Amino acid sequence: MLRVRVYADVDHRARSLHWERGFAAWLERANESVRGPLGVTFELESARAWDRRGSDGPLEPVLGALESVDAGEDVDLVVGLVAAPVSFSGAQHELGFARVLGRHCVLRGLGGELPAAARQRLEVAVLLHEWAHTLGALHVRDGRGWMSPKYDADQTGFDARTLALLGTGLRHLPAARVALESQKAWARELRGAVEAMTGPAWEGPERDFLLQWTERVRASGVVLGPEGTPRALTPLERQRLAEVIALEKSGRPEVAAEALEPLAVRHPQDERVQLLACYLAVHLTPGLDATRERCERAIARFPDEPSLRMNVALLHLHAGRFDEARDSLVAARRNLEARAVVEPAQWADLAGLFLRAHCVTWAEETAARAPGLAASSVVMEQAARLRRQVALPPARPEAGTFPLPSLEPAREGDLVRAVSDVEALLHAGSSGPARERIAALSQDFPVSPSVALLQCELHLFQGRLGSARTACERVLAFREDAVQAHLLLGVLATNTRAHARARKHLERVIALEPSRTEAWHLLAREYRGTRQLRTLQARYREQFARDLP
Repeated sequence: MLRVRVYADVDHRARSLHWERGFAAWLERANESVRGPLGVTFELESARAWDRRGSDGPLEPVLGALESVDAGEDVDLVVGLVAAPVSFSGAQHELGFARVLGRHCVLRGLGGELPAAARQRLEVAVLLHEWAHTLGALHVRDGRGWMSPKYDADQTGFDARTLALLGTGLRHLPAARVALESQKAWARELRGAVEAMTGPAWEGPERDFLLQWTERVRASGVVLGPEGTPRALTPLERQRLAEVIALEKSGRPEVAAEALEPLAVRHPQDERVQLLACYLAVHLTPGLDATRERCERAIARFPDEPSLRMNVALLHLHAGRFDEARDSLVAARRNLEARAVVEPAQWADLAGLFLRAHCVTWAEETAARAPGLAASSVVMEQAARLRRQVALPPARPEAGTFPLPSLEPAREGDLVRAVSDVEALLHAGSSGPARERIAALSQDFPVSPSVALLQCELHLFQGRLGSARTACERVLAFREDAVQAHLLLGVLATNTRAHARARKHLERVIALEPSRTEAWHLLAREYRGTRQLRTLQARYREQFARDLP
């Protein structure tokens, strides 16, 4: 059963009072001709009005208009009816038009000057001629069958080779329009049928086109359309894509991903669809191997798209693969730099990901490409805070400051994470592993303030107060704003009752990082019994909107 949807334009409806009933009878007469040799019948799915006018001129633009109105994905054939020509012509392209391997055809009405029986025979011949084109049938220049380029009243059917070709299409369609393996199987059989059509009756550009199309399908990794190129989104599919985007923006990503999946499967070469599919998968299922594979396939197809690289970087960050994330982000930066125009928000997004990968200098440099954006300002602020926290040298030391040891931006992430790992070991009481890790870091990052900071923490943990003080003061010689070094020196001074020194360092911690509540609590102990305590309590209340414990 082949489902047919028909549209009648304004002029055709004006000249055919009961056009729906007439077309249904037209299909029934066609069924009498194909039921036996091909074992199929046409069924009218629906008859619809078509808001277009104009019956003169070539039919190919009319076919394009019909395709834009209805992609016909849910039926086997879409027919457009237009009014009869001013004068009768036996040329098939004047009576009807179809795109070879397509899903649509346009048919002209036939004038009343023809006898009823002749008109009905011609209607069947034109309909089946154009339908056969959609299955790949080509013109046969012997004048005896329905695939002749010119109609003749004596034509009564399809020749044997055309019937074989039509049978091939009927076996594989409609799956061959949307599924790669089905299309490849159809193309193999179709090629065999076309190659068997030798001789002057079948020679011409149509045969060459079909052979080229089947060869393209054989070599393609995606489903191809009638033009031999990846299938474009139909109007209905474009509408579905817009609905998916609206669902995601409304905070319903799960529903959006489910609605997008059929489009993603059917259109692997559509960049916008694949970008959105990767994005949704990354945010919904970042831990799945399938998500990573999907995004990497998209990168292979669209290597110049930076957002894909950024999404893959997110996957690596989620899995703790920081080196891979860094490499993806560097590639994304190259993609952006190669573009003539870049939205500032893209630079800001990339800067935020660089910071998540602890590539502090690259985060700052990237954020600087989008000045004035709130997201860029946040990155710059957080990067500066991270530098102070781990005593990371500034990318560009200020004039007149103590020269700092250089550090390649690509290695910053390793150092930042190492500082965090060692501090976690110390807080867990694992001084032995911490000491070994610090020794290895001192070889990898000689004279680094960050390593000196870790040595200060280790010495303080071991009770070696003098060594701790020396190490932390060395940190401050490199970076006076190293907030953790000030805190450790404040703790050390508190424990040795060096009150003035403790107050100086703890006040500096609060000035640099007001959120460090441990500094407030230590300072309150230092100011106990003094007038400064009441002032400190007022400052705390203003900062945190609650009383200092």
